[in-house]
Amino acid sequence: MTVQTPPEPGRYPSAPAWARPPDPVPAPAAPPVDPTGHQHGQLLVRFPGEVRAAGRPEAPSWRPVVCWTFFLSVLGIISALRRSGQAHRYGRERSPYWIAYGLTVLGGAAVWAALTFAVAVPAYHAYREDRITTVLQDTLAADSRITAAVGRFTSVTCLTESDRDAEGLRTYLCTFDLATGKSTGMYVVADTRGNWQEKE
Repeated sequence: MTVQTPPEPGRYPSAPAWARPPDPVPAPAAPPVDPTGHQHGQLLVRFPGEVRAAGRPEAPSWRPVVCWTFFLSVLGIISALRRSGQAHRYGRERSPYWIAYGLTVLGGAAVWAALTFAVAVPAYHAYREDRITTVLQDTLAADSRITAAVGRFTSVTCLTESDRDAEGLRTYLCTFDLATGKSTGMYVVADTRGNWQEKE
């Protein structure tokens, strides 16, 4: 005796009650597993990501970021922001621009600090000492004690003979061009304001 299965709601059976039910559809077979870890069905190249990125525009160069940052310090962040944003729109990495910016900030700070101590500071001291020497020469030219000691003179030139000591004093050799056409010299000790006395 055959037992009929009631039809599904809304569906009228088209096969007779004594017909054999259809065989179940087998499940699809799983794809073979590659022991190397590659997935089948992808691009058959070593680096598929590089092939997909081949059609994208080239990322802007990071070298201008280095130039702007080296000469303008932290203002180079403007160039880094613009170029990293453009690279992101092209589907490229942002990191090269920020690495270039960070390394240039550190390297530029070291270079400018070295230049400041090696060039700018000595240049400032030399300029300051030249001004002090000029003040001393003007002071000697207007001092009556010099006229009494060496006679009438037309000009005076002072050259440093020692470094400035802890009290701010420095020894100078001052040469006076006399009105007679001859010249004479005198060692003086002076401070940074042009106050002087003859060296004993």
